[in-house]
Amino acid sequence: MACIKRIVLNIFIILLIGITLTGFKEPDDNKQLFSIGRSKDANEIIYSLNIEKSNKLDLQAPIQVFWLKRTENNKREPLTWIQQKFSYGVVYLKKNDSYAKFHFAGYSGRIFELKKDSNGVFHIYTLSEGKEVIVNRIYIHITGGTFWLPEIPKVELYAELVNNGKNIIEIIKT
Repeated sequence: MACIKRIVLNIFIILLIGITLTGFKEPDDNKQLFSIGRSKDANEIIYSLNIEKSNKLDLQAPIQVFWLKRTENNKREPLTWIQQKFSYGVVYLKKNDSYAKFHFAGYSGRIFELKKDSNGVFHIYTLSEGKEVIVNRIYIHITGGTFWLPEIPKVELYAELVNNGKNIIEIIKT
């Protein structure tokens, strides 16, 4: 019995260290860059700007990613290690104190950039049908499958064209 308690305590300590090392802190609501919604439930993955007091990007993690659990009274919690490394996490290709280039851990087929607009406000940019857009939201349609291999027939990218401000929806068939 004491051995089981020690194992449970060790697992708890490892999880606590993992949350500490990922740098999860309560994000500022005004710094949300975009979100990912899923047809599976009302919960969302939020991508938030992580800046230092000097208004420069936090070089360790310019983007903070966390769950907004709408099904649990809007509770916020960090992604699990598996979610960070294999699905919704951010893989940085380049970063400095005012710019970051990345793709999602679960999909490297599209590159995104965190950079300032002409007014000095940070946004997430990508290309949609050859045109630069500001990403507002992504919606993933999940129709079945398993945890490791979900069936995703399409993804919707909600964005704004940089050149004229027009809102668009790109349907990405998978």
